[in-house]
Formats: sequence, C-alpha cells, structure tokens
Amino acid sequence: MLNKLRTFALDVRGNVIMIIALAVPVLFMFVAGAIDFSRVIGLRAELQDSADVASVGSVAINSVAYKIGQTMGSGEISAGETQAVSIFYSDMATHAELSAVTPKAKVMKDGTLITSTVTVTANYKPYMLGLFGFSTLPVSVTSKSQASMPPFIDFYLLLDNTPSMGLGATTADIKLMDDKIGCAFACHETGANAGKDNYTKAKKYGATTRIDVVRQATQNLMTTAQKTQTIAGQYRMAIYHFGMAADAIDLKAPQPYKVSALTTDLTASAANAAKIDLMTTLRQNYNNDSQTNFKSVLTGMNSLIGTPGTGTSSSTAQKVLFFVSDGLNDGYDCAYNNIANNPCRRITPLDTKQCTDIKSRGVRIAVLYTTYQPAPNDGFFKSYVQKFLPPNSNPSQVATQMEACASPGLYFEVSPSQGINEAMTALFNKIVSVVRINS
Repeated sequence: MLNKLRTFALDVRGNVIMIIALAVPVLFMFVAGAIDFSRVIGLRAELQDSADVASVGSVAINSVAYKIGQTMGSGEISAGETQAVSIFYSDMATHAELSAVTPKAKVMKDGTLITSTVTVTANYKPYMLGLFGFSTLPVSVTSKSQASMPPFIDFYLLLDNTPSMGLGATTADIKLMDDKIGCAFACHETGANAGKDNYTKAKKYGATTRIDVVRQATQNLMTTAQKTQTIAGQYRMAIYHFGMAADAIDLKAPQPYKVSALTTDLTASAANAAKIDLMTTLRQNYNNDSQTNFKSVLTGMNSLIGTPGTGTSSSTAQKVLFFVSDGLNDGYDCAYNNIANNPCRRITPLDTKQCTDIKSRGVRIAVLYTTYQPAPNDGFFKSYVQKFLPPNSNPSQVATQMEACASPGLYFEVSPSQGINEAMTALFNKIVSVVRINS
C-alpha cells in the first residue's frame, strides 16, 4: 500500500492538465481586461476632448463668463459654470456602456484672468470583465483653460520726428533722393530756403520719407486698435513727438509735444495723427542739429504717464509707452560731452536709464527701432557716429541700447527695406492675450 502511494505521488503525467485548467481563466481574464481597457481608453479620450471643448468654450470671447467678467471684479462666475456643463453635454456623444456621466465646472476670475476647470467623472460597464465580478470601472478627466480678459490699456505713442526721420523710407526712396536732390535726407527748412528745401523736392519727386510712413502707420494703428478692442473704451491713445519746430523747442530741456491727448476716441486720434510731420528747422545744421534729446523727452514722458494698474477697469488701466526712433541721441547734456569744441552736446546711443525709470513703475515699453542709416561720405558722421555702428561696432550699440530700453518681447528693428506699419501692428498685437489650454 505504501508503495502505491509513493508511485502515485511521483507520477506527474496529470499535472499539465491541472496547470492548464488553472491558467485558462487567468489568461481569459487578461484578454477580457485588454478588450475592456482598450475601450475605456477610447471613451476617456472622448470625454477629454469634450471637457477641453467645454473649458475653452466657457472662457472664449463670446462666452457668458467673458461678458460677465468685463464688468465684475475677481470671483466665481456661476453662469459660466452652467454654460461649461451645457457645452460638454452638447459635445459629448451618448454611449450605452457609460453611466453616471457627471461634468462639474469651476469658473473663476482673478484680476484679468478667467480660469475654467472642467472635471468629468463616469462609470464604464465592462463587456468582459463583468464575468469576473467587475460591475463598473471609474473614469475621470480634467481640463483647465485660461483666458485673459481684455485689459484696459492706455497707449502713449512717442514718435521721433527729428530731422533724421526725413531719411528715405526705403532703399528705393533713398536712391531716388540721392539721384534727384543729392541727399537722402529731406531737411524741412522754414528760413531763407523755405519752399526750395530738400523736403519740398522730395515731395515733388514722389519720394516717401520715414516720417511719412510713421504718420500712416500711426493712423493705421488707431484703426487696428478699434477693430481689436472687445469692450467700448478698452484702449485709450495719446500721441507725442519731439516738437513742431527746432527753433521752438527748449534747447536745454525739450519736452514731449502733444499731438493728441489721451482719449478713447480713436477716430479723432487717427485724424490728429494725420498732422504728424517732420520737425522744421530754420536752416541746415541749425543749432548743430541737436534736436534729439532722449534724456529730457523720456523724462517728460515719464511724468505724463500716470500710475499703471491691473487693467481691470478704465480707472486702473495698464500703461504702455510706444517708442519709435532711429535711436541716436543728439542733444544738450553737460553731464556727458563727447563733441570736441562743443560743450554740453551729447551724441551717443540711447541711455537706458530713463527707460529703466519708466519700466520700474510698471509701465511697459514697446520699441520700434528704425535702423540708423550710415552716411559714409559725411565727415561728421565718420567722426562721431560711425563708431557706434557696424562695422566699427558689432553688434550695433544703437540697436543694442534700443532693445535694452524695451520690455521683454516688445522690440522690433525695421530697416529701410522693411515695413514700419507692419512692425507697429505686430508690436500692438503682442499685447493681445489668447485663450489657452493649460492641462
């Protein structure tokens, strides 16, 4: 008897069948699980897509939350939450295997930022795993989208209209002026040479100067602002330049000249911009051409620009200085004299101290640098200006200082062959916020 038991214990011929019998249900469960989980992944992707549509839609420009947010302070926007849930249901298809589909939304405004968080939970009824006791599988997704409310912004345009902006606007204009009048600059004289000056000749031959393009670009900017704003009175514009006449500005401390006061009437601003023109001078080399005093004019602008706010209302508008210039200072400054036999005259690239003072108050500065063009045949240029520009200085010190003046991301350089109008529009659009999905 003992021998028979020992023989039975050592006989392994039936073990394979037992192992297979035990393994088949496990393998079947794995296969069933793969089928169900594959289906869950597909349904979860659909839920995520619909949650994304709901979160983005509930903070889009025409959404309820966006409209309500224009007139309220920080806080919860329940009507926006209701709309988010409605958007989800309208986008999400019905599936028999999904039950208890529950979207929840939280829409909050904080300052100028609206955040919509949409969370969706659901139960999946498995096809195969139900045979193994799994009645439901939980599924959940979350989508978070943000949109910046259209901030109220006050734009202060400071346009360089000093004689150097009488340069031909394009290389073709420069060549035309060189060929026809023997000078690439259209000096606007009002003295004995009035009516016979290069400015008059440039107009006669159809040449376009940089100040002409700046004038038109400024008018176009008003139109762009009108089309862009989503709230009445969202943008206010003020326009300043360096002065109407070289003999009328303060020699030692020139101040910004007001072309158009800060206003929400952008049509009126565009009409006022049409008056922008090249600064007149009694004669060539009047006052040694020292009409570009960045230190004094930027200090004056800093005094004119009020305290910047969050942009949540017109009374707390953000402030932006829009500065267009060729970047070379030539003005009265006894603290920095670098011209032989001419004390208190300063010819240098822009000193960024005044820019820093402005930005430290929370004012953003958008800089459009119209590349300073060399005049290699001019002795004065070779003595006092060439050293700041390529090839003597690489990179250009003038360009470097202008870029340093700008707030991050708000700098453009435009050469004579490029578009000042397009660059001004691009700078403006950089301030426009967009809706984005965060997670």
